[in-house]
Amino acid sequence: MAPLRGARGLSYRAYQALPAPARALPERALRAVAERELRRQPWFAGDGPHRWLLGPLNTAGQAQAWARAARQQPDVEALALSAERVATGAATLAYATDVHLSRRVQARGMPLHRDRVLGTGGGAGVTGVLSETGRAVLDDVFRRTVLDDLPALEAVGARVALVVHGSELRDLHEHAERDPASPFRGVWDERWHRLQALVDRTREVVEAFPGPVLVTTLDMLEAVPGARLLPVTVDVAAFADAPAALERPVPVVLHAPTNPRLKATEVVEPVLRRLHEQGRVVYRRLEGVPHARMPAAVAAADVVVDQLALGNVGVLAVEAMAAGRLVVGHATPAVRARARDLAGSDLPLLEADPTTFAEVMEGVLGDPETHRQLARSGTAWVRELHDGRGSVRVLREVLGG
Repeated sequence: MAPLRGARGLSYRAYQALPAPARALPERALRAVAERELRRQPWFAGDGPHRWLLGPLNTAGQAQAWARAARQQPDVEALALSAERVATGAATLAYATDVHLSRRVQARGMPLHRDRVLGTGGGAGVTGVLSETGRAVLDDVFRRTVLDDLPALEAVGARVALVVHGSELRDLHEHAERDPASPFRGVWDERWHRLQALVDRTREVVEAFPGPVLVTTLDMLEAVPGARLLPVTVDVAAFADAPAALERPVPVVLHAPTNPRLKATEVVEPVLRRLHEQGRVVYRRLEGVPHARMPAAVAAADVVVDQLALGNVGVLAVEAMAAGRLVVGHATPAVRARARDLAGSDLPLLEADPTTFAEVMEGVLGDPETHRQLARSGTAWVRELHDGRGSVRVLREVLGG
């Protein structure tokens, strides 16, 4: 490396000439700022026998939703953990979270975070950890795995479980063979190859993990043999206060293509834009809306079109059902059978795939009363499976309590 010249060179040589304690002052100051940021965030009071840390991704706000539901139990303290992605700077703060590891904290505050988790700094440590996607929770979230954390967590008596949400462990080859509507059929591009590589890496962690493995959607029970369902959880009360769906002369149809290729948006949008131009629906494409505004956005619609390709029921579909909206999407026969077994009633999701979507929408517009009844059934169905009670029961079994 060429030597520094001019003012920069002089500054560097002056810095090097300082005594070692003086040279360490800037680093100590930066570490103090990171630790102060971390200490300002919630931590366990230590009053209860069960202290759960859930994260570190807070995917679709689920870690926070599970923690909120768990805190309804008098003997459980639960905190959701999220970490800012260092490489991209993309934050997870679109969803509320209890403890957030910013880039600054990840750079200089992780020793304190590790002490807090393990209880080695004098405070109350965890008794249970739920690792999303097998990520590490003690330090270096995006490079290490929960397998690296296990010795330290087990040494303090913490119970550990692993949860996967979907895309990180949904094998693209198997999905393409299993479901005719799969988006992974045909020629793959670079994105599908990268996604399959992620699946392969996650599978290695899951197969090596010695503890319980959970999944959040019914389709993943096929993809992860031996896994248990940890149902997605939504704030039913926040979504349930919505007017009846399909009462207005021209229904409002909402589509939120957070991942257009996985939701078959290339099929959904031409149909809805044509119906919009004909004055038969009002089409709204929802993007970039903070999650705190989702209850109002969903309540303003009559129909929510979710995904037509994956065959599962994700968080948006559950939220829309909680609001009594008519939800259009694709669920495989296996998913529908499992849903009926769990809830004792049929999944209130109007079936459509890329080949039938246009016909299904015509059916909705031609018979709003029948579809109004299907929409009304969604709130009770969500209360049965997705209000958090079932999720807390599962967490008690795997994390203790």
